[in-house]
Amino acid sequence: DIRGPLVAITATLKLLLRGSYGNMDESVRNTIHDLQMRAIRLAGIVEDYLGKAQSLEGTLQVKREMLDLRQDIIDPVLDELANEIQKQGILIDNRLGAIPAGVIPVNANKMWLKTVFRNLFTNAIKYGGQPPRVELGADPPAEGQVRFWVRDHGPGVRPEQVAHIFEPFQQGSPRRQGHGVGLSIVQRIVERL
Repeated sequence: DIRGPLVAITATLKLLLRGSYGNMDESVRNTIHDLQMRAIRLAGIVEDYLGKAQSLEGTLQVKREMLDLRQDIIDPVLDELANEIQKQGILIDNRLGAIPAGVIPVNANKMWLKTVFRNLFTNAIKYGGQPPRVELGADPPAEGQVRFWVRDHGPGVRPEQVAHIFEPFQQGSPRRQGHGVGLSIVQRIVERL
């Protein structure tokens, strides 16, 4: 199990950054912070591949719990992707502050929901176009449901591919990279959650 050791590494790096093992100079602190972010990103990649494998095999296991969509899912995923966001100079236009209660409660599986948003954000970062800006937000709750959205400024999906974007191994643009399984898995996870 790769995920367990990565969680332990991340937790130890977090303790180091808090000063639990003594003081350190700024360059060491920056290096440890960089390692922590890489370990968090690697744990996310492991979760994604686990999700892809289970989804393609049809064995997706879902154990639900009450979560705050912003605090438990979106903020951690954006933290995982922070290096890529910064490296590409992407502006994140986070409109979740418009939610009146400040909390978006969901009854879902934390790992799978992070996989959904990780995929959506990664696609927006990869194919976001110019200006490099990703918008995210949620409509106010209606009838116990929240509609969350992610927008970018990329070229979008070719019209003839729109009907097929949730099929495995399909890509919406000839410039797309990857294998075309991300949105298919996102759809399967959302349907199971």
